Amino acid sequence: MKLFRCLAAGLVLASALAQAPKTPPRRKQIQEVRATGCVHIAQNGCVLLKTLDGQTTYTFRAAPKPDAGDVITIDGSAHQGASDCKQGVAIDVADWEPTGDTCVE
Repeated sequence: MKLFRCLAAGLVLASALAQAPKTPPRRKQIQEVRATGCVHIAQNGCVLLKTLDGQTTYTFRAAPKPDAGDVITIDGSAHQGASDCKQGVAIDVADWEPTGDTCVE
């Protein structure tokens, strides 16, 4: 009888663990961004900045907009909420400035 109780308790515990919701792994969150890269303008008016190392593409809106083909440096932070810019990592740019260089593609 004691063995039966232990087995029953084990089955109840295993069942509870199997049904427990699994939390998805946390994605690394961007807090602040400072990057230099090449400017592209998307059809929807979003500015795309592909970093010089080619590893990351950021997307943002800016007024005034930088010119396509310019190399600029941006300072910004993570964009909160949905973005209508569907490419790259959405950020809110606080400031941008041209480096004086143009993109070489």
